[in-house]
Amino acid sequence: MEGLLFWFCGGFLLLGGLMMVLQRSAVVSAVWLVFAFICAAGIFAVLGGVFLAVMQVLVYAGAIMVLFLFVIMMLQGPVLEGERKLMPVGMWPLIAVPPVAVLLLITGYLRSDATVAFAAAPPAGFGTVEAVAGLLLGRYLLAFELISIVLLVALVGALALGRGERNQPWK
Repeated sequence: MEGLLFWFCGGFLLLGGLMMVLQRSAVVSAVWLVFAFICAAGIFAVLGGVFLAVMQVLVYAGAIMVLFLFVIMMLQGPVLEGERKLMPVGMWPLIAVPPVAVLLLITGYLRSDATVAFAAAPPAGFGTVEAVAGLLLGRYLLAFELISIVLLVALVGALALGRGERNQPWK
């Protein structure tokens, strides 16, 4: 059952990534990216990293995507030619794919037998808060801090772009 859930989540992760790239609307593309993040959290959960799965949903699908949508709405980029067209009627059932996939993922994970192993059992403490914190604040501290600086610069840049050209001191 775990193998089936793994391939199910992996397939929908690829579908979410592909649909994110193919969308003409930035907002719809961001929603597909949220779907891909949730599928990645499903893969973490299937592999036994429940803490990582929860953090994937909270940090990436929650906080980072709110930031992305805030920037998209704030900048209000140019509207592409086909962006305002309605989706063809034959494509409307595809709207149900992400919610149905998430429901199937959750029910499959809850009904899975915990005695069947996907591979060798992970070492004790794998995916726990202590293990992740030990890596982030120990071995990978420099990378963790550099990522926070990059995110801060991106946020300041998005705010500077969103203010409008009349308020920018360099113009």
